Parts: sequence; C-alpha cells; structure tokens
Amino acid sequence: MCVLRVAGVEGEAELPYATLHRMLQPALDAIDDLPEQQASALKGAFGMGRATAADQFLVGVATLTLLSGLAAERPLLCLIDDGQWGDAGSAEALYLVARRIAYDPVGLVVASRQKTGPSGDLPISVDPPTLRLDGLAPEAAAALLAREAPALRGHLRDRVLESAAGNPLALMELPKTVSEENDLDAGPLPITDRLQRVFHGRVGRLGKAARTLLVLAAAEGTGDLATVMRAADVLALPVAALAEAERAGLVIVTVGSVRFRHPLVRAAVYQAALFTERQVAHRALAEILRGSHPDRWARHLAAATLVPDEKVAAALERVADSVARRDGHAAAARVYERSAQLSEENAARARRLAAAATAALEAGRFRQAEELCATAARLTDEPAVVARLAGARGRLAFERGSPLTAARISIDGAAQISDSEPLEAAKLLVAAAYWAGHGADTRLVGEAVTLLDTLALQPDHEFQPYMRHVRGYYRILLGEGADEALFSAPRPIEVWEQTWTARMLNVAGKAEEALEVASAMVASTRDAGLIGHLANALFHQACAQTLLGRHRAAADTAEEALALALDTRQTSVAAYLRGSLAWLAALDGDDERCRALAGEAIRHADDSGTPPSAAEATWALALLDLGHGRYEAALSRMANRFPFWPCSSAWVRSTADHLEAAIRAGEPGIAARRMEELDRYAGRILDPWAPATLARCRALLSPAGQTEPYFAAALRDGSALHRPFEQARTLLAYGEWLRREHRRADARVRLRAALEIFQRLGARLWAVRAREELRATGDNSSGAAPASGPAAKLTAQELRVARLAATGATNREIAAQLFLSPRTVAQHLHRAYPKLDITTRTQLASLDLDA
Repeated sequence: MCVLRVAGVEGEAELPYATLHRMLQPALDAIDDLPEQQASALKGAFGMGRATAADQFLVGVATLTLLSGLAAERPLLCLIDDGQWGDAGSAEALYLVARRIAYDPVGLVVASRQKTGPSGDLPISVDPPTLRLDGLAPEAAAALLAREAPALRGHLRDRVLESAAGNPLALMELPKTVSEENDLDAGPLPITDRLQRVFHGRVGRLGKAARTLLVLAAAEGTGDLATVMRAADVLALPVAALAEAERAGLVIVTVGSVRFRHPLVRAAVYQAALFTERQVAHRALAEILRGSHPDRWARHLAAATLVPDEKVAAALERVADSVARRDGHAAAARVYERSAQLSEENAARARRLAAAATAALEAGRFRQAEELCATAARLTDEPAVVARLAGARGRLAFERGSPLTAARISIDGAAQISDSEPLEAAKLLVAAAYWAGHGADTRLVGEAVTLLDTLALQPDHEFQPYMRHVRGYYRILLGEGADEALFSAPRPIEVWEQTWTARMLNVAGKAEEALEVASAMVASTRDAGLIGHLANALFHQACAQTLLGRHRAAADTAEEALALALDTRQTSVAAYLRGSLAWLAALDGDDERCRALAGEAIRHADDSGTPPSAAEATWALALLDLGHGRYEAALSRMANRFPFWPCSSAWVRSTADHLEAAIRAGEPGIAARRMEELDRYAGRILDPWAPATLARCRALLSPAGQTEPYFAAALRDGSALHRPFEQARTLLAYGEWLRREHRRADARVRLRAALEIFQRLGARLWAVRAREELRATGDNSSGAAPASGPAAKLTAQELRVARLAATGATNREIAAQLFLSPRTVAQHLHRAYPKLDITTRTQLASLDLDA
C-alpha cells in the first residue's frame, strides 16, 4: 500500500486544515490536477493560493478526489494518530471522505485519545466501525509489566499496577523512575497527572541548556526541526543540548523533525516551565519567524507579550482575518479574542471582540459568542460595531431556535444605526424579515419593512433588490398577493437575489419561472463552489419540479440536496427538504418513508421553534391518509397543521385537500368554512392554477345539479396542463361523481385519463384509487401499471450520473459536479448499463432519463 501518515499536534488544534495539510504533504504536487474549483479551495485552505472563504465541504470533496487519484495505481491507507489534536477543518474534510469513499481502494484509520472536556467530543471522529480501547485486563497488565520491568517486585510492582490502571504507556514508563525513595506511594492521582509528574522528573535530571531546548520545542509545537534549531541559535543553545534530550528518551529526532516521545512529555515540559521561560521561548520563535510565517510569528509574539500592545494586537487581527477567510472560524475566534486582550483602546477592543463573536458563531460555539457579544457591547456605541453585534446576536438567537427573538434583536439593532449606517441597517432588517417569517410573525415582518422604508439610501444601491424582495414577501404574507412587476424584473444574478426570487416564484405558484431561476442558481453555485448555498438552490429547484409534476426529478434533486444539507450541517434546510420528500413519498403510498421523513421535520420544528418548517411534513401525512381513504385521520392532521401563508400556492393546494378530507369524513360545515377562506382570497392569489383548484372544490361542495359545470371549468383551465397531479386529482373526483350518478361510460373516460397521469407521475397510491374506481364502473381492463421508463430502473445516484454522462460529460467532470470520486462515478455507470440494456456511454443520449 501507499501510506499517508500524520499525527495531530496540540499547538495546531485550532489552525484550519493543519492536520490535513501535513497528511497530504507528499501529494501536494497533485493538487493542480484537480478540477479548478476543488484545486482553488484546497490551495486556499493550505495557504498555497489566494486566501478565500474556503468552503469546508468543497475542501473535503477536493481531498476525496485527490485521495482517489493517489489510489489509482495501488491501494492507499491514511493513518491519523492523536486525532484529539486534529483541527476542525481537517476533521470535516476527513469525515466527508469517510462517508463518500465507496468504490476506491482507500482506507482511513483515526486514533484518538478521549478528551476530558465537558462535551467529550473528539475533533476527528467518523461514523462506525469504531473500536474503543479500554485499559488492559489485570492479567495482561501484569504480563506487560513483567516484560518491561522484570526486576520490579513486591509492593512497588503492586503500586505500579494500581496507578497505571491498565494504561500500557504508564506500565512501560512508571517503572523507569519508581524507587523506594520516591513518592509513588502518595495518595492517588489521575493517571495523566501521575505521568506528567513522572516525565517531568526525567526532564529535571537534564542540564539547563537541554531543559531550555525542550521548552523551546514544546512551545514551537509543530515539530519543525529547522525552526527549533534556529530559535536555539538565538538563545545560544548548543547542539549538544538536543542530543542530551534525545539520549534521555524524551524526544525523537529524524530528518527535518523533532517530536516528543509522547504528547504527555510535551505537556509536562511546557506546563512545568516557569512563565518567564515560556516567554523567552516564544520570543525567540517569533524573532526567527518574522516575515516568513506571519500567522505563527503573530501567535508566538502574542504569547510572549504581557501587557496591551497595539502593534501586536493589530498583527493578531490580520492573522485572524486570514484564518477566518480560510474557514478556520474556531481558531479565528481565539486569535481575535487574544487581539482584543492586547488592544490599548476600548474601540479597537470592542471591534475585535465583535469579530471574535462572529467567528465563534460560525464555529458553532454559541456560549462563547454570547459572552463575547456581552463584553463588546459594554465597551462601545460605535455604529459599525453595534451593527455587527446585532447581526451576531440575532443569528445566535435564530440558531438556538428563537427566530422571533432573532428578528427583534436585528430590528432594534437596525433602529440604533438607521441614521449613521443605513446600508448596514438595511442588511439587518432583511435578515429580520426572514427570521420573523420563520417564526410566523407577520407583525414583525411588517415592522422590519416599515423601518426599511424610512432609510435614507440611494435609489440604486447594492441592496435594493433584496429590499424589493422583502416587500413582496410581506405582501404575500398579508394575503395581498405580490406585485406582478416583481416577477417581471430582470433576472437575478446574486445568490441572495436568486434565493429570494426563486422562493417567491414558488410561493406564487409560478413554477416555470421558479425552475428557470433555481436551475441557474444551481449551476452558478456549482461552478463557483458555493456549497453552502447549493442545498438551498436545489431545494427551490425541487419545489418547482414538484409543482410541474416532475416528481421523479424532484425526488432526485431533493435527495441530493438533503445529503448536502446533512454534510454541511444545514439543519433548517434539511427539515424543509424532509417535508418535500415526505410529500412525494405520500403520493407513492410509502407509509414508512413518509412518516420517518415527516417525523424528523416535525421534531426539528418543535425543537427549534420554527413551525413553518413542519407545514409541508404535516400536510404530507394528511395527504397519505387521504390517499389511503383514512379520511378522519386526514381531517385531524389538517386541522392541527401549521397553515401556509394565505395566497401562497401551497396554501391553496393544502386547503383544497383539507376541504376534500372534511367532505369525505362527513363534515360539510368544516368544508364550507375552508371554501369561504378560498373565496375570500381568490382575487389576490397569483398562482395560475388556483382558479382550477377552486372550481374543483366548488364541485365537491355543490348539489348534484350544479356540480358538473364546476368540474368542466376546472378542466378547461389551460394551466391544468402545467399541473398534471392537480389535473389528475380533478379527473379522479369528476369520475367518482359520474359513477355515483350512474354515468359509467362517462366516468370511465375521466378515470382512465386520471390513471394514466398518476402512473406517469409515479403517484402509485393515487393510481390504485383510480384503478379501483374504474373497476367499480365495470372496467376490469386496467391491470397493473405499465412498465415505467428507463429512469425508474436506476437508483437516484445512478440516475444523476447517467443524466450527466448522457450530456457528454467525462467521469472526472461528473465527479466534480456530484462531489464523488471518478472511480465511484465509473462504478455507478457500470451498474447502470445492464439495467438500461446498453453497453456504451454513447447510447445514454438516446434514452429518456427524465421519465
């Protein structure tokens, strides 16, 4: 095998991608062979190219592609030792590799010592299989001790066994220092403290120069021999000092590196040194790193500085900016905070604390972010800092599941700076409107819009499109409908503008336009490597595909989006996606899948206080009951659902289902009230299918003599062709009514048409209902569903790969788009060909893979 080996370093635990960089050191030349976006992301993460906001997910995909390429000639084994000191960026990248390595001959082994922090989490950890190593059994411990220290006898042997508690390292190291004279029989101590005392005892027997050099190596942290020895020259330490430490078995020196025998040795050396000794070491390291390694220089300089120093604080701030751009938010937060501690003025200190809070928030360290915000707020009323703190505190509240609190904080913060920083205030208010919408508070959204309208901004400022979208969103929430001019504006370019536009087009039921915008957003985010936005773009694309009846494509899109959302920890987007997939599963009659997906979405909504994220999931469960004929259960679910916003497409369609469930459950009063709601908003709904939906509802409610004209009106609407599922629902209801009216021949015509559409859409549960109705008319010719198209024969991932291959894309290009390794792409195609009854790639282009 080819082996890549790395050990975590405590001093690098918060340096972004440090562990990954050292592991891939032998393969860095291969980065240029990666797809452009992946190569740029990895170079940015490693400081080899222009520093950008390196996307953790894209860095992980680049690592996957790189490892796959290395494994092309022979199997590859990646060994990560001391994983507890791995940085978060490296952990995320390796976690993704572990999840997505499928057909490549790549092995990944991570060894970690359990941390003793409050969470107990290991920075580098992956899914099972996991082997937890506990202490040795008494018999094995005694055997190891007998091998390592055969001369140890009596109570000293028993005390070593007792103190080691099965720890193999302790069993090997303690006998080297134990004697009748030392204090081994003192009261019990935690094993780590005991070993640190033992190691330090060995350090104490060295000469002063060797001890100083060990402190220098411990302070340096990365094990770079050249750096340690250059700093040793600054302190006039002889080379012989290193040899003395090596002979004592405390360090291991190889070409280019000096590493401690065990992390506990380094910890014992560094912690036992006087502060002044550590300060001297850090100052020497800073001196030799000046100019060549600005990040490390600033860190060592800060460690050697005792009192506030603006020059050092500014240097640290620049380092933190660079680290944040490379997505090392946890490290950036710590460096910003240290920069604030060394600041001479309160204004600068507050600015740096606000930056630290934002970085801590990005890293998911909510308690730290909250404390930093509180400290910074007491130091300044400078508008820019106030705005940043309001944004951080608002997002903190939203991430903790309090969207209304988040909106309130952002609105109040915007009010404070509305005169001095109107553009920053506008950004806060747009975020506030979004958060208030999640919390279903129209009043708060209105307050944000009202304040937006008072801001003294230039007419064509950069944030104008977002403000326009917020105003349109507010009109939809009020049930007034949205201005058509909003949707006829030039096509959006920026990601946020695309997001708002796609969302509102879907809300308004303008599926074709929404699909166009969302598809452009998907393409642009893929090309730009904006993985953090891609799941959201795919969600909007799936919503539009669902409205247009492209259910198989919608399910594939949503599945890809859900996988991305989970990989990138976007729990809110994941909840909405689960609701969409649950709705599609309800059409298929897949009870187990529908309930599982809906249950996850509803739990998230309950835990986070965001009821709208469960609206579609609850509707999905009701639709499943309605399709199975469980009308009372469907009615109960619809009565308890969180309502969609009035005038939205989803509100119209779900209310129509509520009305139908009430009629079939024998509750005409409830059905009449739902019809009154639909009529009340009928003139404000922009959804082009709404008139046909309302006509179907009136047909279901009307006396027999007035029913047929409404069904005819629903089917006459030209928009019906663009909503095949709704059209089939109308045909089914019409056919059922005709059968009850004993017009069997007419009923068969409608029911056959409904059956054909349901089968084409893959709505198997509703196809069963249509088939049963046909049989009730005496038509037994409708057997099982006809064979589906070629797309139905493939798994979702095989279908995605096949569709891209049909366009002429290479395996490498497909891998870059789908975030897989090229070998995995090849395996998916290899499995797809027999299912499609083809043998070559060129034959894919002739197949209809969208059916």
